[in-house]
Amino acid sequence: MLNDPHSSFSHEIERQASSLSSALVLPEPNSRNFSFRLSRFPIEGTETIVDIHSSGERIFISVTRFLKSIRRYILESKKSDFDYDIKLGVEISISEFDQNEPILREFINSNIFDITSDLSQRTDENHFFLFFTDSHNCISSGISNPYEKHEEQWIRLLNRTYGAELTPPRRTFKGISILK
Repeated sequence: MLNDPHSSFSHEIERQASSLSSALVLPEPNSRNFSFRLSRFPIEGTETIVDIHSSGERIFISVTRFLKSIRRYILESKKSDFDYDIKLGVEISISEFDQNEPILREFINSNIFDITSDLSQRTDENHFFLFFTDSHNCISSGISNPYEKHEEQWIRLLNRTYGAELTPPRRTFKGISILK
């Protein structure tokens, strides 16, 4: 039997989080706009998805923070014989974004299309996913434990997202169900 990497734990947690996050805004083809999504799934703590997109001369950021760990709920539900929906608090913050933010230089000026993909299927590792399109090309990539692997391009992007996510004002929406 073939082992499907898209059925791995890391992909499962990404699918669940994406289904609950803010909508990914995709640019019209050849519009010169871009869309960037970086999803962080740490072993400890809660998950975060940072979306940045352009629309003409304006840039917007959306930050989805999960108030409880999706990872923990997925792992606990696999141990349980019960099939039930899980209530999970989600905070989605959106605002306009300064064009001089350091993270923009990371994916506009560097060759983001050459970023390393090295995703593990293990449940006990930090997982990160990236999606980027410049309206001409796109990339989807994932990595596990980039700090331990010394993946400089991933580390720079991750570090810049921690600062960028502080831009939008915080808002809370509670009681979202995870779809099974």
